Amino acid sequence: MALFERNKNIKIDLIEKGLLKVETSMLDNIHHITTIFHVSFPKKEIIHAEADFRRAPYVGVCRQTSNLMKNLIGLKIRSKFTQKVIEAIGEKKGCHHLVDLTLEMPKGLMQFLVKSQNLPLKEYINDASMLREKILEAYPQITDMCWAYNGKNQHLFTKDTKCGLQEDLAI
Repeated sequence: MALFERNKNIKIDLIEKGLLKVETSMLDNIHHITTIFHVSFPKKEIIHAEADFRRAPYVGVCRQTSNLMKNLIGLKIRSKFTQKVIEAIGEKKGCHHLVDLTLEMPKGLMQFLVKSQNLPLKEYINDASMLREKILEAYPQITDMCWAYNGKNQHLFTKDTKCGLQEDLAI
């Protein structure tokens, strides 16, 4: 049995055209915290933000930081987002778990955005090199953000490189 275990989850649903619901949650031996965001799309602006502390070391006290989530309304997901989130809901007046869950939200959105660009992923499901190229064309800002999208690593994508996407998940 593990002495400590933490799991994070993110779920993105379409509320209506141009509006996404993003839920992030964290569950561990001590906490069960959920955040819900409504994000306008493609503007990537937070128009609703809330948090629920279902379990925490001091539920009644920790839950008070939920009120800070309103400080995120109007914030756009772009440059300096992380610092703005820390200032709005973190530091001494806030909760670093809420910051962490909030920063999970744009990571999940990025995965959604790849699908939403109508990239014909099924065409490239068996060609990892071409899939990588098409994603970098659509999202040049992710170049050098990780090993797979490192600008110098195209040579790693040979004909034997397999795509890890499941065909039924591709648009």
